[in-house]
Amino acid sequence: MLKTSLQSTEEESQRMDVEKVNVDEKMQILEKSIMQLHTKTKGIRDDIINHASQQKTIEKSSANLIKQTKVAYEQISKKEVEIEDIANEISRVRIDNLNTQSQNELLQKKLDDLINELKDKEREVEKFEGDIKQRHITIAKKQHRVDRLNRQLDELKKKNGEDENAGPLEAKKNNIEKEINDMED
Repeated sequence: MLKTSLQSTEEESQRMDVEKVNVDEKMQILEKSIMQLHTKTKGIRDDIINHASQQKTIEKSSANLIKQTKVAYEQISKKEVEIEDIANEISRVRIDNLNTQSQNELLQKKLDDLINELKDKEREVEKFEGDIKQRHITIAKKQHRVDRLNRQLDELKKKNGEDENAGPLEAKKNNIEKEINDMED
């Protein structure tokens, strides 16, 4: 699950890097367009001034100049709207960029936390495995001792023919059985 999350985070980070490059390229294009629009706007305004001065001298072309001026003003208005739209788009892109950066930072922090948690869990598992191994060793030693004591008991029973009133041997047998029971506990 963590690997999937890590891979997803890395893919998201790569996608965000590609989007950032695309946004930077679009921003450069938009800045060039703004400069071109500014130059065109200045040229259109210069045309308007020239037309206005010619209007005073040439009566016949005054109607044409008014029409051209009107068209020029409409173009200026359209270009100004376009400039505003481009400026708004640039602002949106910058905000998206900041949001993406903060999201990347948050995802990186989550990834770091998950990696640390995974390392902690791995250390716990290693500790538990060590404890289990040590307990297996202890159990094996106790079982070996119980087996040895059982063999001694069997030897004593064979030697004594299993007489219940054997005296000191019976006491030794009882002691061995007691040690076996203590070891099993």
